[in-house]
This record gives sequence, structure tokens and C-alpha cells, in this order.
Amino acid sequence: MICCINTVDVMTAEVPELDWALLKYITARVTAEVPGICRVCYDLTPKPVGTVEWE
Repeated sequence: MICCINTVDVMTAEVPELDWALLKYITARVTAEVPGICRVCYDLTPKPVGTVEWE
């Protein structure tokens, strides 16, 4: 999973808009270079207090 965030305090975070070409490039690299990976997910969920990490 790819999770890009903008944060100042690491307690809250907003999700930036990334260029579609960049997301496709990242996906191609991850699926080609990491054995066993067949899917890449991009998390668009803004993060409230204390939940910057994905569980």
C-alpha cells in the first residue's frame, strides 16, 4: 500500500493529490521489483489524531 500524507505534527494528515502518471510508475516498479506483490493500493483516507499508520 502506498500512503502519501502531508503533516506538520504527525498526529493529523491530509492526502495530497498525486499525478496519475506517478502512481502508475510507482505501481509498475513495485509489482515488477518486489517478489510476490501483485497489487498496489493508494490510501486516500485523511488521517485523524493518532492514526497516521495503517493497521
